[in-house]
Amino acid sequence: MTKKDKKEVKVQTVTTEDGETVKVFEDLQGFETFIANETEDDDFDHLHCKLNYYPPFVLHESHEDPEKISDSANSHSKKFVRHLHQHIEKHLLKDIKQAVRKPELKFHEKSKEETFDKITWHYGEETEYHNRPFKIDVKVVCTHEDAMVFVDYKTHPVAAN
Repeated sequence: MTKKDKKEVKVQTVTTEDGETVKVFEDLQGFETFIANETEDDDFDHLHCKLNYYPPFVLHESHEDPEKISDSANSHSKKFVRHLHQHIEKHLLKDIKQAVRKPELKFHEKSKEETFDKITWHYGEETEYHNRPFKIDVKVVCTHEDAMVFVDYKTHPVAAN
């Protein structure tokens, strides 16, 4: 077992105003492992979890020290936004596809909302696993305050036609 494997998964369970229980992760690997495990447990079509983290490229630039993250790493920086979008498209979504065992997912539903305070990307796709149709919705938000990124991952069943 490597040092990385021994790392404790940082997760909190919170209850929303609607009474829904949601797991909130602080670690990308723990988030992806949770999604993979829930898929194995057949809970893949009723899942809601969140991830609040510093993207790997931000941590790399700060030599893995969150205290040294540049104040300019936020939604007002074109470089940060460009790198974050590349991270989402090339790594985060790819890892989600692997976690749900659907590498062919394309996330055809894509949109971007931009305000002065934040940028939000939405990704969605209907798919099927074990002959059960379901939809995956992923929302990624970055703000003007800092480099923290917020991911909201939801799945829900889709009625068969």
